[in-house]
Amino acid sequence: MNPKIATAVMLGGALGALARFYISGLLPVYKDFPVGTLLVNSMASLILGYLYGLLFWGVDVPADWRAFFGTGFCGALSTFSTFSYETFSLLREREYIIAGLNVLANVFVTISLVFIGFILARR
Repeated sequence: MNPKIATAVMLGGALGALARFYISGLLPVYKDFPVGTLLVNSMASLILGYLYGLLFWGVDVPADWRAFFGTGFCGALSTFSTFSYETFSLLREREYIIAGLNVLANVFVTISLVFIGFILARR
């Protein structure tokens, strides 16, 4: 393993985890809906879509920057496990409509933002 790439992943992961902690803490829940999780998942999706859009459109993004943002920052910022737990908790509390909205929002919003990031990278 390349030490420069490993360092980039580590630093990106640390910053992504801090960003997730602060962003999720600012907007944890709104009327039982986990807004903070949706926001961090959305931000990571947009950044990742943009990064891979750059690569697709032929922009040379150095491997250490791809590792920093793609694996490190976005990997630590987004959180499928928290999304899953929050959805399970809503189901357990019989908040079926909110649980369904949470699933739909996280799936459709984040996929849309990957697409938007990809298109934005096209310039």
